[in-house]
Amino acid sequence: MTTSLRSLFILLMTSFIAGCAGSMVPLKEVDGQHFVERSLTKEQVKEAIMGGAAAAGWRAKDLGSDYILATYQIRTHTVHVKIDFTDVYYTAYYGSSNGMKMFCSEKDKKNHRLIVSNQQSCAPAYIHGNYKKWMDSLNTAIQNSLAAM
Repeated sequence: MTTSLRSLFILLMTSFIAGCAGSMVPLKEVDGQHFVERSLTKEQVKEAIMGGAAAAGWRAKDLGSDYILATYQIRTHTVHVKIDFTDVYYTAYYGSSNGMKMFCSEKDKKNHRLIVSNQQSCAPAYIHGNYKKWMDSLNTAIQNSLAAM
């Protein structure tokens, strides 16, 4: 009986570790440019980004004519996303984070050598999979806000 329990425990732990390692996503596949499908002014695009961010649970701060900083905080994780925009497109990309598991490179990922942003000495190449979910939610909300303009 104890051999069966031990085998089950090892199987569960292996599945858990494999699941955690597989949940990292490349930043280059998440961040990117999104086009404005309608003819809007730059001010309308800014309003849509601010409104969409708020609708998705992000705090958005206008930092100038072409730049917004969006912040998402959940439990112990905080993510800051930079959003540059024009009247034709907006680009959302990773700025910084706290409490997120990240890898600096493919080599670090293979060796399971995580970094934490507040101790970070490199630009992360991989980040926890929840970042993708949060960014997808943000982009969907911004697109909905743009469509409603």
